[in-house]
Amino acid sequence: MEHERESALTLPDGRTLAFAEFADRTGPPVLVLDGPGSRGLARAATATGAADGLRLIAPDRPGFGASTPVARVDHAAFAADLVALLDHLGVDATGVVAQSGGTPFALALAASRPDRVRRLSLLGGFAPVQRSSDLDGVAPSAKSGFRLARRAPWLLRVILRRMAAGARKDPGEAARKVVRDAPAADRAALGDPALWAIHERSTAEVLSRPDALVGEMRALVGPWDLDLGTIRAPVRLWTGDRDTTHPPAMARRLAARLPDAEARVVPGAMTFGLVPVYAEALRFAADYSPAPTNT
Repeated sequence: MEHERESALTLPDGRTLAFAEFADRTGPPVLVLDGPGSRGLARAATATGAADGLRLIAPDRPGFGASTPVARVDHAAFAADLVALLDHLGVDATGVVAQSGGTPFALALAASRPDRVRRLSLLGGFAPVQRSSDLDGVAPSAKSGFRLARRAPWLLRVILRRMAAGARKDPGEAARKVVRDAPAADRAALGDPALWAIHERSTAEVLSRPDALVGEMRALVGPWDLDLGTIRAPVRLWTGDRDTTHPPAMARRLAARLPDAEARVVPGAMTFGLVPVYAEALRFAADYSPAPTNT
């Protein structure tokens, strides 16, 4: 994709951390952590970030892209990888924008290295799942996947491998299945051919790594070894009121556990319906205010 500059870093233990940079390489940095293991959010936000002169950095989590797989996904361990990436890029402190499964990785970085995180913006933020009621409002299909990740990851792996085979055969159909029940706001956003192409590409990429996807889902619904109360960076959350994977109740529950957080609900939106708030989310994370225009 235009403006997508791919690179890789060899970590101290020999693993590879692949990443891409988007928009303005010299602008204020924003680390973009999509979920699960996708660069889709960074691609979709590139035009918005470029308009403000922001530098978007999207790392591939273990097992995705060219990043080395790991036996067990660990939020704190990946946060340490992110610090190594920031050091490699010469970035002292960064804004962070995370979506869905990227949530715990963003929070792990803010908890472990508060000196490296300016602010966090969470789009469709996921909250820790400690009891069955924490999945209230989640669609049955997503709830089933989360439960399999906890109780029968081997079965989830079989299902995802079949989905991966289908995506290889017909990537367009795989992408359409993901948004089959999307609300009008999301369908309108996906009417943009460029955004649809990003969605189709990202869906195929995520499904092509079923083993890594299972690992991410297990870590997402397993215990988060994070003390959310220690996070001092300001956090803002945006969630669509039609979101049935990480519904507004999750955002509110997560915001209540963070010292400086505010949850906002976007009417009529699910996932792609959040595109109109990308500029606000990026600017908040980067602590950036556009220069006033003369009228």
